[in-house]
Amino acid sequence: MKHLIFLITFTLFVAPAHAAVGCSGKISQIYKWDNFETISILVEIPNKGVTRWLSMPTKSDESMALMAFASNRDVHIYMSEDSVTKCVEGWPHNKKLKGYFVVK
Repeated sequence: MKHLIFLITFTLFVAPAHAAVGCSGKISQIYKWDNFETISILVEIPNKGVTRWLSMPTKSDESMALMAFASNRDVHIYMSEDSVTKCVEGWPHNKKLKGYFVVK
């Protein structure tokens, strides 16, 4: 019985941890390099700073980002990758969005 309790406890502590993060704010900048297929955005998080450049993977994402930027609407980005654990400095520049994107 003692071994079973130890095994269960050990499994709970060594089970792989899944991380993901949600970031809300306003798109502060947009850019597109000639050698990239899509635009990249920066999202300003109130009282926390600015995300790194985030590449929009599809034309639909680009349209949503441009609309949100032009109308000064808030956005919410959910990064579903396990390696992303924070919004500010949480990923390398121009990382493609893997998750979802909402215009509020």
